[in-house]
Amino acid sequence: MLTILLLLINICATGLGIYIFDYKVDSMIDSPLVIILSILAGTILMLAISILYVEGFYYFVAKRKPLDSKIKHFIAKQAMALPLHATNTRVKVVGRENLPKNQGFSIYSNHTSMMDIPVLMCGLKDHPIAFLAKQVVADLPVIGKWTVPLGCIMIDRDNDRKAAESIIKVIKNVKNGSSMVIFPEGTRTYTIGELIEFKPGSFKVAMKSKAPLVPITIVKAKNFRNIKWPLPKKVTIVIHKPLLFEEFRGMNSLELSDKVKTIIEASL
Repeated sequence: MLTILLLLINICATGLGIYIFDYKVDSMIDSPLVIILSILAGTILMLAISILYVEGFYYFVAKRKPLDSKIKHFIAKQAMALPLHATNTRVKVVGRENLPKNQGFSIYSNHTSMMDIPVLMCGLKDHPIAFLAKQVVADLPVIGKWTVPLGCIMIDRDNDRKAAESIIKVIKNVKNGSSMVIFPEGTRTYTIGELIEFKPGSFKVAMKSKAPLVPITIVKAKNFRNIKWPLPKKVTIVIHKPLLFEEFRGMNSLELSDKVKTIIEASL
């Protein structure tokens, strides 16, 4: 919806510029310079409005609404859809019925790109979700400030004490009804279709929160990174059946890690 609005603004601004500074002058559209400048002005206006959208709703909604506010997450997902539309990334979801009806569960997913965050946010459009993510996500210009109001927790993997504190915060969020996404590989995998070793410690979230654990596989073609715009880049989110706490209550973190890795890997 936001993307369509921004495109309409771009088209209208571009058309108005061409009409006023070219067509209205001599009843002809014949100035390449005016056309180029009008397109540039329309694009700049579109970008400015998108920034105002993110900044304005941050101050009036994100900072004021509770973590599980549906309107806050809806606005954030509209903004997160912009990079997907800009890169013509198309998301298909398989197994949506496997998501628990109630909030308060952990999601464990493979991770190959920063785009996985908007992919999951827009793919799981009916569920307010937050992420256990690196500080670099919070440091992103404009959109980074949304991370904390959405319930995201930043982790410093180079500092064991701070990393443990982050895990504790995620556990508390899940216990309080948030749905948190954890990337158990701990970093992005650069070989699409393969997994690196999972961090067993990340599974303390599921074990300590005693909430359902939902494994998710993000499936991309082997040549995904080589597909150039405007060709479509297709992503499939496979939502597996949730593991209830009773199913892994007797496991240690390494055993649970291996079990979840096997489930996620099966769909790659």
